[in-house]
Amino acid sequence: MSAALLMLSINFFSGSSSSVFAIFALGVYLALFSLGMGPGAWLIPSEIFATIIRAKAMSLATFLNRVTATLMTSTFLSTAHAMSWAGFFFLLVIVSLIVMVFLYYFLPETKGRSLEDMSIYFAEITGDRSILEAEDRITRERHAREHSQATAPKFEPPKARDLPREQLPDATVAGTMA
Repeated sequence: MSAALLMLSINFFSGSSSSVFAIFALGVYLALFSLGMGPGAWLIPSEIFATIIRAKAMSLATFLNRVTATLMTSTFLSTAHAMSWAGFFFLLVIVSLIVMVFLYYFLPETKGRSLEDMSIYFAEITGDRSILEAEDRITRERHAREHSQATAPKFEPPKARDLPREQLPDATVAGTMA
């Protein structure tokens, strides 16, 4: 993504910019954005927020996403004319590299981890004791339930062949509505 923006910036830095090359570089940028940062703006918030606040937090994240997109689109032309097209796209290169470094160092890998595991992970690094205490309580209740099921005698109903003939239901009445 940064490379495509850099190609676009270089295209505008040169005195004779090629419109075909600019469209190609912009297409590459849009394709790479659709593979990485685009879905990431929706995927990351859905994984980092605890289940308790996920709906409200996703609403806030969506709102901020739309506000940022509105600011970028409404100030695009004036900023590009103030800085030059080459300078604006180079600014975007710098911003995308900063975002890439930030995500690399501060975004944990979630592959193969459940949402509950991620909630515990973020609670540990933020010091949120309420989630950790709730998780401990749920774990203790689960272990107690498993232990009581393991030690409780299992009830097995008697089989028909084990009952005396007079305790068997009458075959002529069983299953009728009479």
